[in-house]
Amino acid sequence: MAWEWLSSIKNIAEIVASLGNLTKNNRATKDLLIRELTLNIKAFETAQNQKKINYDKLLALLKNERIQKAREARFLFSTIKSGEVEAKHATDSRNQKHIGKNCEWLFKSIDEKIDDLRNQKEYHGSLENIDKSSIARQFSNLFYKMKLLAEFIR
Repeated sequence: MAWEWLSSIKNIAEIVASLGNLTKNNRATKDLLIRELTLNIKAFETAQNQKKINYDKLLALLKNERIQKAREARFLFSTIKSGEVEAKHATDSRNQKHIGKNCEWLFKSIDEKIDDLRNQKEYHGSLENIDKSSIARQFSNLFYKMKLLAEFIR
């Protein structure tokens, strides 16, 4: 039950393809941030192809270094996409709560969640040692936040 939510997602490849189109003709930091988002979504696609998900391995595939570097350099995330998330961007009902948020908030939230999961893994030794439904929910929330960001910026 902890992983059924990912198998129900049919458009991961479409999301990745649309992000690939955005990296043409953009500045380096913007390109690298979109690339990192794309690779993170692909990590979920890789995990989706397995019968049993190893959360430690999935976490190892997720990257947030480019987000952290951009934040340290005070990169203006609004250069990727200005404005705020609207109802038309939140195609999944669970993302309705993020209406009104902006690109910077979404990147920052994704960055912090990846770090939070890494901290949990470090503390517990493995994410497999934590209640599976809690970890599945956290990964699910992270994926849907990434999906919302992808839908917002494309």
